[in-house]
Amino acid sequence: MMRALLTAAALLAASPVAAQTTPAPVAAAAPDAARLQAATRLLDVMMPPATRQQMIRGMMDPLLANIRQGMTQNPDFTKMLGDDPRVAAAFDRFLAQQNARTVTRLQTSLPGMIDAMSRAYARRFDVTQLGELERFFRTPTGTAYMQASMTIMADPDIAAWQRTMMADAMGHVQEDAMAFAKEIAAIKQGETK
Repeated sequence: MMRALLTAAALLAASPVAAQTTPAPVAAAAPDAARLQAATRLLDVMMPPATRQQMIRGMMDPLLANIRQGMTQNPDFTKMLGDDPRVAAAFDRFLAQQNARTVTRLQTSLPGMIDAMSRAYARRFDVTQLGELERFFRTPTGTAYMQASMTIMADPDIAAWQRTMMADAMGHVQEDAMAFAKEIAAIKQGETK
């Protein structure tokens, strides 16, 4: 039971969600002020401030549901959970807690994410390009694209791919974690000699 929960925790920590919320320790030059201003306007069109919280939920809920389903479809993981409904309920509570924490963390850090994205766009596109992008995202097609792109993770093909990836990862995580623990124990044992 404990190993199953630790495995679940490890998978959630290693999931694309966790990877997206961990900042990379790379320093970058400050972008040009005019480009940053244009990029900020672009982000306000692409991700209107009034809908940002909804957008996070629309992206994260399907992703986390797919992770859960992928884990529970793995026969080895299902075996670890066993037949006890209390264990299944504990697992559901654990995943619900992780989901809530991830969404809350993303929503809380949303201003920082928008600021970072503005700087990233400003480094990659000049003022003219940023203006062209803004005009595109103001068109009906650009608006439709942005609305659809925020929910793309709920698409059945992407959901199926995520479940397959998670089931495959579950097949290796336990043995990899045990091998890692043995390696660390050997290192520690060598230090005491």
